[in-house]
Amino acid sequence: MKRKLFAAALTGSALVTLAAVSGCGSDSWPTGDSVEIGVKSDQPGTGFMGDYPPRSGFDIKVAQVAADALGKKPDFKSVPSEDRQTDLDEKHPTVDLVVATYSINNERLKGSNGLPAHDFAGPYAITYQGFLVKKGGPPIKRADYFKGRPVCAWQGTTSYETLKQGVPGVNAMSKPTAKRCIEELESGRVDAVSTDQLLLYGFTHVHRDLEVVKSVTVGDAQYYGVGIPRGHRGACNKIKDALKKYVNSTGWSQDFKTELPDATAIAAEPNWEVDFKPTDAQIDTYSCRDGV
Repeated sequence: MKRKLFAAALTGSALVTLAAVSGCGSDSWPTGDSVEIGVKSDQPGTGFMGDYPPRSGFDIKVAQVAADALGKKPDFKSVPSEDRQTDLDEKHPTVDLVVATYSINNERLKGSNGLPAHDFAGPYAITYQGFLVKKGGPPIKRADYFKGRPVCAWQGTTSYETLKQGVPGVNAMSKPTAKRCIEELESGRVDAVSTDQLLLYGFTHVHRDLEVVKSVTVGDAQYYGVGIPRGHRGACNKIKDALKKYVNSTGWSQDFKTELPDATAIAAEPNWEVDFKPTDAQIDTYSCRDGV
């Protein structure tokens, strides 16, 4: 799978006219010894809460990088997809950061539909929306295979709308959690689950009866970032710089392979980093901005 451009309609002039950085924030933010970070708890490989270790996944590794950049200890809090944006409301934030397979887009950077705007540092990973199916089914070469078929996506994500736009005529179903969508697939009530491929590869490592449809995606690239309430650009830039060092280190690749082994072993291209690792230029472009 070749990396596509995120928001391909952007032009060079659009990037030049990005809004100026505003509000540097306090270097001591957040106060105290810890930073409260919203993470997922039901996504194997990215953010999962089990018995031991209590938290695992690539997002947890990234969250530790962000906490270290601020000189704080991470204090994790489970956050459902639909609460990620509201939890970062600068007037009444309930967490300091969100690291929860949270895609950078203008709706979140600018605020829309009554939801607050906030900042991002990143991306720290890139993926596309794909499809998870039961093993042993017919070969699937195109997304329109799912036209008229029931496909599940969970609430509070961009996946549901992207599915409907990417596969006209699909029988899109919405469930509150990833777990519910997986249950629908394994029971045969839906033909597929559709969301970001990185998440799907995490599920295949646990649910060995399921597989990701190779090279079949819908929508634009999803750029995962660290969500930060507005007013803390100093902290945002610290996290941005730490992410650049992390992505360029062996630590990023080692953590990715450890937490998401199916993504590296089964992904379409042998050079899996081409698909999933962001560049310095992308991190500079999408971090600590008012819009993209």
